[in-house]
Amino acid sequence: MQTAAAKPIRVLLDILIILIATASLAAQGTVKPKNATPAPAAKKTATGSDAKSDKPGEGDKSGAKEVTYLDLVHAREKAMKLKDDNMRDIQLLNTLQAALPESVDKGASDSIATEYKEALKLIYRMEYVGAEKTLRTNRENIAAAMGKASEAFRKKTTEMLNESADRMADLDMAADNSGSSESIRMAGVVQRNQHRLSVGYQQLSMAANAEKHRRYAEALSHYRLSRLHAIYLKIELAKDENEKNALRKQYRNELDDRGAAKDEKKEAAAPTEPKTK
Repeated sequence: MQTAAAKPIRVLLDILIILIATASLAAQGTVKPKNATPAPAAKKTATGSDAKSDKPGEGDKSGAKEVTYLDLVHAREKAMKLKDDNMRDIQLLNTLQAALPESVDKGASDSIATEYKEALKLIYRMEYVGAEKTLRTNRENIAAAMGKASEAFRKKTTEMLNESADRMADLDMAADNSGSSESIRMAGVVQRNQHRLSVGYQQLSMAANAEKHRRYAEALSHYRLSRLHAIYLKIELAKDENEKNALRKQYRNELDDRGAAKDEKKEAAAPTEPKTK
């Protein structure tokens, strides 16, 4: 049996126990457990520079490279050189087409001219990188056209020189067999033109060698000169003036070719074998 004095002490102890228990529960609600998993961070939306990869070359999905000032300088130098080289060869193709139409395909020639014009537009817009690329493609197409022209000139020129050689052999034999004044006159024509025939074949050989090594501009220069000798031979060995005039009309374009005529004059100025007395 508890005395009356013990009861107040017992009540105070119960109140103290309740307060301690309440404080302990409150502390557990504020302290995180040691093994608790941290909450995942919110994902950022990849925009702007965050979307680019750190790896080189992957920042721009298009693969385009930034053009520097040095790139522009080099592209301009190359483009300007290609511009001059391509125009020179285009002019040569136009001359060849006028002289021997079957040597140059008109469709290919028109396409090359259009392509070159587009490159010029890019140059005037100062878009030198694009201009250089277009002119390089243009140069490849020009080389292909010149290769076909070279092949056509080789066949036609070889045929003409062989015809002249055969004609000279026939005239030489006719002079020996008949002894007529006309045959003797033609034999003199043959002798005067033997050097021209020799030069024609030499130029033909040089052209074929250049063509073999894909130096088409050089090859065509030799072919034009060789063909010019073949044309002159054909005219000189004609039967009469009417046939000569017809041949001059037929080959007027090539006879008027200033570039080939200039080279032909240089060859004609070369020293010939002295005449024996």
